Amino acid sequence: MEIITKNKKLISAIIIAAIFFARCNLGLTYNKGFMLTNVAFTGVAILFIGALMLKDKTIAKASTLNLATLWIVAFSLLVFIYGHYNIGTPLDFYSRQYALLTIVPSLCIMVILYYNHKDLLDILSLSGAFLIVTSLITSLLFDPVWSEWVDGTISESRVGTTPAGTCVDTANIILVCLVPILYNIYANKKLKQFGWAVVLGIFQIFASGSKSSMIPLVFVFVIMIVGSSKDKQILKRNLIILAAAMVIGVILVMTVPLLYRIVGSRFVELFTGVNDTEFDLHTSTGQRMAVAAAFKEHFWEAPLFGHGFYAFKAMPYSNLEEYRENGVTMYKHLQIHNNFMEILFSYGIVGFVLYYWFPVYLLIKTFVSKNRQVCILVLSLLVSVFFMDIGLDMYYKYITSYLVYFIAFVLIKTAGKNQED
Repeated sequence: MEIITKNKKLISAIIIAAIFFARCNLGLTYNKGFMLTNVAFTGVAILFIGALMLKDKTIAKASTLNLATLWIVAFSLLVFIYGHYNIGTPLDFYSRQYALLTIVPSLCIMVILYYNHKDLLDILSLSGAFLIVTSLITSLLFDPVWSEWVDGTISESRVGTTPAGTCVDTANIILVCLVPILYNIYANKKLKQFGWAVVLGIFQIFASGSKSSMIPLVFVFVIMIVGSSKDKQILKRNLIILAAAMVIGVILVMTVPLLYRIVGSRFVELFTGVNDTEFDLHTSTGQRMAVAAAFKEHFWEAPLFGHGFYAFKAMPYSNLEEYRENGVTMYKHLQIHNNFMEILFSYGIVGFVLYYWFPVYLLIKTFVSKNRQVCILVLSLLVSVFFMDIGLDMYYKYITSYLVYFIAFVLIKTAGKNQED
């Protein structure tokens, strides 16, 4: 027990890094071995938490009996009822095992961070830097598109796929990991310690071509610069540097062929596709606009309690994703790819409120907080997950949003204690 107490920070960082790696790199569906790895690391985390709770029962109560736990239990129960009992229009792929291995590791991380609230930033930075490295290594091993980069035959190749998800999923979790690292660099001057992780993380985000990560990354930099500037002169200088970097970045993205194919063309498609009156199902933007139109038309058929777990994909009007098989153009059903609309369509206004009251609560607490670190970190995290929610249905498949909300909750709830200490 004494060994755990003396090395609590190091053990916590290792366990959180292990959970990150298992859930966000290996995933749960690739094979049974990867799933069991997740179970093993989560089990270790539970045992470690048990040891911590024996030592300090006060934090045990605060870290478990709180609004965050109430929120995730209530919403997860709703999803379970809809998914397990096929309420509404059934789409039979709900998995209790999958849900538990998303929710329980998130809760474990929240409790561990509660017990390490003084060292929370360092623990998240170390764990995040580890994930950035392992994400690159894992994708190099499992993503065949990297061979196009090595061979120099890149067309529109986006890289970063791992057994846990697509290149977009990898970029999203890397963005979340970059937030505490960037704060450590801006506020605590730890450039030498974590600068390499920022470079590696940003490279992977741009190599993924993920709009849901690149757009909020800019906002994160703005929040960091504005929030950490100590006077108006430094703020003005930093904003000029950021503006110049953005202009140079846009010029490079639009003029360098490689960058244009991976990044620039996707933004051009986004801005042109949004204004189209006829949806081009060849493009991602066209498909999403068609989905949004179908949502607007059919949501009102069951607005209060929704249509059922991922019901949109089971509907005939979701047959919108174009693909080619043996030279023949075909279409398949797809989900909404927007967390706001997916929850509204599946669980109605009741489910939407049950899910989003908690992030709204976190946002309000952030705006009224007088703690600069809380304001910068939580706002950066919430902005990041907001853009992810626009582009993906996050609530069931990913651990990312739960991590963000729990990290934000711990930061807000322990801010006063850290100031007292």
